[in-house]
Amino acid sequence: MSALRSILIVALAAMLSACALTEDVVPIVYAPAAAGPVPGAEGILVTVTAIDARAKDRDRISTKINGYGMEMAAIRSEREVADVVREALSAELRQRGYGLGEGGPRVEVRVVVFHARFSNGFLAGKAEADVDLAVSVISPEGRAIYSHDLKARAKRPIQVASGKNAAATLSDALADDFKALFADEAFGRALAVR
Repeated sequence: MSALRSILIVALAAMLSACALTEDVVPIVYAPAAAGPVPGAEGILVTVTAIDARAKDRDRISTKINGYGMEMAAIRSEREVADVVREALSAELRQRGYGLGEGGPRVEVRVVVFHARFSNGFLAGKAEADVDLAVSVISPEGRAIYSHDLKARAKRPIQVASGKNAAATLSDALADDFKALFADEAFGRALAVR
């Protein structure tokens, strides 16, 4: 009986560590905030661009950890991080009634940090995500009319250091960045400049 128990324990340990050794490629699903239309937004066309300006971890959005907190396999985004951010901001603008297209202001987003990390706890672990963005608004004539750095951190309790948990926490931090951006009245005024 003890030999069977030992075999089962070894098999279970091998299965659990194999999960930490397998790379995850995950979608980052983003849902725009519930927001009503901004007065006058229906007459404004906005172009959104984003670039990935991360200095490190450009090849991943997170790293799995084992039970001892040691880094294991990479977690990667299914799509380019700049595309995820550009489409998320575009969805937020549409939600508020802005049109997307040429002819109006251009919103440029530099992704400075986009990374989640995990830690172990007694009963549950934690996922923390940092999303730092540098946002600029450029007038149709090419003049810089707005510039702001956004730094958001989101946390979630987790049971598993998985790609799904990393993506959800990153989505939360991205939403916090955009909440701060749209709360900034100077950003709204910059979009209305003709």
